[in-house]
Amino acid sequence: MTRHLLHVLCLWLLLPTGALALEPFSAAYQLLLNDEKKGETQFSLLLPATGYSFEAFTLPQGKLAAIDIKHEILETSHGHFTEGRPEPDTYYYAVRNASGTQMLEFFFDWKKKQLTLRGDKEQQKFTLEAGTQDRLSYILRAMMLADSHQRIARFKRVSIEGTEEITLTKKLQKYVSTPAGRFLALEIGVETKSGKEPRSLWLAVKYNYMPLLMTKTTSKGRVRMELTKLDKQ
Repeated sequence: MTRHLLHVLCLWLLLPTGALALEPFSAAYQLLLNDEKKGETQFSLLLPATGYSFEAFTLPQGKLAAIDIKHEILETSHGHFTEGRPEPDTYYYAVRNASGTQMLEFFFDWKKKQLTLRGDKEQQKFTLEAGTQDRLSYILRAMMLADSHQRIARFKRVSIEGTEEITLTKKLQKYVSTPAGRFLALEIGVETKSGKEPRSLWLAVKYNYMPLLMTKTTSKGRVRMELTKLDKQ
């Protein structure tokens, strides 16, 4: 075995299992409701040797900013990789506004199969099912599905709204346009078991399936989150 080959194998061993399809990135997005800008979100994905760290920071824009300029939402998901999929260890959700800060934390104990939800005043425990994702790690799950031979992935997703069963389905590739440019993208359909508010997630084929565009239709209208700036790739 040559010294170069040994070096390459050592690097592979140091990488977290299942993360080979992912690359760190930092990118900015704008949030639109019926084509009116409502906010801006910054995504940041880090891949330390121990797993992943995924963060989303959202600020209001337009009329929402005029109502409460201090309104901020911070989400973070920290976890590891198992059998080609992300497994969150913790998920943190915090809202800060003029009246103070409210936060929720999810703790995933995979050995005990227990999910703990901790709020400002109370704590609850639930059964943790294999494959469960949070509001951020499910995006990583979609990115890894895009780069695999699988076509469909099903799992539970937990959030502040509760738990729902999610189905991700690979669809067709096409070029999509965002304020950051025109990209070849793969569509991932996102459906819940109830069938309410189906959405699409468009991933950049030539940028390690980084999120480009997310769309869904709600009772309030069309929601769209689109890439405006890629800081790092």
